[in-house]
Amino acid sequence: MKALIVGGGIIGGAVAWRLAHNGVAVKVFERGRLGQEASWAAAGLIGPQVEAQEPGIFFDLCMAGKNAFDTMVERLAHESGIDPEYDEAGALYVAFDEESAARLKSRARWQREVGAQAEELTPAQALRLAPALSPDIIFALHLPTNRRTENRKLTMAYIRAAQRAGAVFQESTRVAEILSRSGRVSGVRLDDGSVEESDVVIDAAGAWAGEIRGLEADRVRFYPVRGQIICFEGPPGLLGPSLFSPDGILVPRRDGRLIAGSIFEDAGFNKSVTLAGIATITSAVAAMVPGLRGAAFRETWAGLRPASDDLMPVLGESPSVAGAFYAAGHFRSGILLSALTGQVIADLVSGKTPALDLSPFSPARFKNGALKRVPLDMKHI
Repeated sequence: MKALIVGGGIIGGAVAWRLAHNGVAVKVFERGRLGQEASWAAAGLIGPQVEAQEPGIFFDLCMAGKNAFDTMVERLAHESGIDPEYDEAGALYVAFDEESAARLKSRARWQREVGAQAEELTPAQALRLAPALSPDIIFALHLPTNRRTENRKLTMAYIRAAQRAGAVFQESTRVAEILSRSGRVSGVRLDDGSVEESDVVIDAAGAWAGEIRGLEADRVRFYPVRGQIICFEGPPGLLGPSLFSPDGILVPRRDGRLIAGSIFEDAGFNKSVTLAGIATITSAVAAMVPGLRGAAFRETWAGLRPASDDLMPVLGESPSVAGAFYAAGHFRSGILLSALTGQVIADLVSGKTPALDLSPFSPARFKNGALKRVPLDMKHI
């Protein structure tokens, strides 16, 4: 079997790794450079209890994503020779007002009801975990099993492991169209007009997943959501839990860097860093950790999160073209869901039934055109 993957980011790399291990001949086409879009720009959070806003199918998917990550990360590091810096530091979600505190308490209740660890902390308890926190917080939610990783190293680990397993990656190659004959995939057409034949095609093109022709009958829509990040030089010893508030995040790295973000903007494919974005992020960081007001500024960047209309991943086979699969629309959960996505797409391509029910994330949900775009809301806890 030959499989072509469109997109050489973290999802394309994860799928390529698992398929190559299954004996599939894998070729990956990347429109730019490998791992340089959303996978490069992310903060590296493995935080299922932060990503999901309520109990249900998406929370279950996120928890399964973390479990898949836990079981494969050592193997990935071994096969790639790259340490993805998987840190078990947990997360603290803080509130500065009663409304935010009430939302966090509600989240703690339902997460405990479904068996997740969620600890309600007083300000004094939170400050013992993260002494640099602002004394102005009135409540904190501790999520001890949430993790983080160095997403750039993780992405390259997937790619390197896939290459060592036999997958071929080709940069600066744009796929224009997924081709089919009699309702089944036959290959892809590249921007230069050349055709590459295959038995299977996987659309893992991130924010550009909807730009590829050939699957219009599915009525699946994707769009880019800009996120901006600021990197600071952190003081020594600040390697504690990742910090969250309704307005921002702060993620420590092992080398002392602090990754701060992020905002959600429907700005098309514009990856500019803006003054307004910097102001929003720095304000949120200073509110959480006032001692960082004097932190040295290192760099900024922006990336494009790949969103579907309902902000849920699209995982599974095209309802109109057999052999065409979606592994896209992960929005802000691509790092978290990378291991699981690689696993379930490889299962589907191989004709196996994944252990997790993927029907809520099937591309078939868009078929009747009834889904409306969910508005972005960065302040929603």
